[in-house]
Amino acid sequence: MLVAPIQNDKISHASLLEESTLISDFGQSYVAACPPASYEPGTMLSYQAPEARFEGRASFEADIWMLACTIFEIRAGLSLFDSFMGSDIEVLKETVATLGRLPDPWWGAFERRALWFKEDGEPMSEEDQDRAGVHFTAYRTSIRKRLLEIGGRDVPPFEDEGPMIERSGVRLPEEEVDLLEDLLQKMLKYKPEERIRIQECIRHPWFTS
Repeated sequence: MLVAPIQNDKISHASLLEESTLISDFGQSYVAACPPASYEPGTMLSYQAPEARFEGRASFEADIWMLACTIFEIRAGLSLFDSFMGSDIEVLKETVATLGRLPDPWWGAFERRALWFKEDGEPMSEEDQDRAGVHFTAYRTSIRKRLLEIGGRDVPPFEDEGPMIERSGVRLPEEEVDLLEDLLQKMLKYKPEERIRIQECIRHPWFTS
C-alpha cells in the first residue's frame, strides 16, 4: 500500500538514499481473502487502481497497478498519473488521457468527463475545453510517449545529489522503451482480471534481460 510521504526536507533529502534506511508501515494490511468490512483504500490517488477508486476494493491486482506506477516513477523521476492540484479528478483525467476510455460502469461514474473528453474517450479540442472552462487541458498521450519524454525536460540540480541519483538529461534507450512499454501496458489494464500476475512481471524481459 502506497501512502503520501512525509513532507520534510531533512527526511526526504536525496543523500538519505545512500544510507541503509528502512521504513515500513503495515497499518492498512489485511488477509487478502478476508478484507475488513470497513476497509477504505488509503493509497495515494496517483497510484490508486480504478477498482479501488470506484468500488473501494483492492487486492493483488491493485498491487500490480501500484507497482507499475512505482516502476514508472522510479525510472522517470515523476508520476505517471500526476495532478498539479492534487485532486482525484485531475488524476483520473490524466489516466484517461494516457490509457483511454474507462470501461463501463466506471466511465459513467466519471461525472466530469465531459469537460475534457468525448464519449469515446478521446480528448475534445482545446477550443471546446476552453469553452468548458477547464484550467488544465487534457491531451492524448500514451505510455510509450511518456517513456520517450524521460530526460527531455529535466532541470539540472543546484547541487550534487550524490551517486544514487541519475544525472539529468538521460534518455531511455529504444530497447528499454520497447520492453518497459510492454510491461507497463500489461500491468495497467483497467480490468483487474486482465492484468498480468506478479510471477509474470518478474519473468518479463525488462527485469531479466
